[in-house]
Amino acid sequence: MTIKPVAARSAFLAIAALVLSAPSPLGPQEKADDARLVRILEKAGYYCRRLDKAALDFICLEEVSEMANRYLRSFDVFLYDYQFVRKKDEIKEQRNLIAIDGKKTPRPTPSIQPMAFRYKNVLFGPIGLLSEFWQGYHEYRIAGEEKLLGEETVIIEATPNSKAHEPHPYGRIWLKESDGSVLKIVWDQRSLGNFGEIAAWAAENEAEPLITAYSEYRFEKNGLRFPSRNFTQQAYLRKDRSKFVNAEISVAYKDYKFFTVETEVKY
Repeated sequence: MTIKPVAARSAFLAIAALVLSAPSPLGPQEKADDARLVRILEKAGYYCRRLDKAALDFICLEEVSEMANRYLRSFDVFLYDYQFVRKKDEIKEQRNLIAIDGKKTPRPTPSIQPMAFRYKNVLFGPIGLLSEFWQGYHEYRIAGEEKLLGEETVIIEATPNSKAHEPHPYGRIWLKESDGSVLKIVWDQRSLGNFGEIAAWAAENEAEPLITAYSEYRFEKNGLRFPSRNFTQQAYLRKDRSKFVNAEISVAYKDYKFFTVETEVKY
């Protein structure tokens, strides 16, 4: 078969382009960074395995502050007595409302569902980003270092790879390099479940979505870290670049009492 001169020239250019666009060899620093990232992800995967298999029994106070009036920026504050028990595959959770805006309720009552947000499984947030299973669905890079909650941390950025076909939360993770434990997760707004609806509303109203969502893990017991705060704010940037906050909730966890935190991992 004869190739016409123009086609042959095009083929040559295509090959040349492939050669020119081939990645250059990694330098010593890039190789060191890659090896460091591999070690960090191995430790984080092991940490998530311990968290996922741990037998847990604890109580704490859960203080939920939710925006009641977005124009006056006023908040309602609900205080709960929260209990969590997990033994093998059985999980029991119980929330009893004990105070509203600082005033004790006559008797413990069931929890009140927040108006604008749903929050659950905050304790297990790291697993969906860093477990050995979910590492297969993300790309990772080291984004920096920072001292946080009194600890030296490395910041890892996780983004979905080509295998991640279903929507799944991702973002930036602050973790201890020594053991892979997670101190903070900041969720990328594009990965949140209803971001499409929020972005569509913003476009119709000539605004940009500006969602802030993060979880912090200050408290440590037997090598596992427990939530200290979970925060979500739904806001928009107007055309004049002013910020309009539509909804906000902050959940603070405190006064933990641990009865069982068993983290043995069996192979």
